Amino acid sequence: MPNVSSVLSCKYEIRAHIPHHTSCLTEQELETIWQTLCKEGKKEIVFYDGEINKKSDFIQFMQDDMNYVYAAYEGGELLALVWLNNFLGRCGMIHFTMFYNSKGKEYDIASFLLNFLLFSKSEGEFCFDALYGLTPRVYRHALHFIEKLGFRLVTEMPSSVFFQKKKKKCLKSAVFSIVRREYLKMLK
Repeated sequence: MPNVSSVLSCKYEIRAHIPHHTSCLTEQELETIWQTLCKEGKKEIVFYDGEINKKSDFIQFMQDDMNYVYAAYEGGELLALVWLNNFLGRCGMIHFTMFYNSKGKEYDIASFLLNFLLFSKSEGEFCFDALYGLTPRVYRHALHFIEKLGFRLVTEMPSSVFFQKKKKKCLKSAVFSIVRREYLKMLK
């Protein structure tokens, strides 16, 4: 994996935590990301299963060796948070959220991140061949957005994600989706 901390575009800076490769996202930056998630009311949306509900849990989770974490910035302003886990070969499960600073540029930022992830190379080979997701069915806006980005909505999986509602967990349906490098090329 290339040194992601040095990867800059004309528009966006990517800062990352990639276990055993790159760790340029500091604990202070992760604290700021957590504060932004809370301030913008996204904590319960992103971590709908209720497992991450305090700053220390968030920082520990983002620094876990099973997660590749990327934050996109423009002019020092936080725009998006993406993390990958549940790796299957060169495929990873993608999770993401866009922040208020990305308003009006969401598609451009998300496209940039997908291209960054799917076209980055290490030692001459692509780092990832595909990204897949499991989006709660009730998140219709997110499903529409990822489809516009090039994800293929493959199937609805009943009772596949946990939602924390007050002190009770309930199962909800989610949509399995996938994006491959070839899908992004088709959009251009």
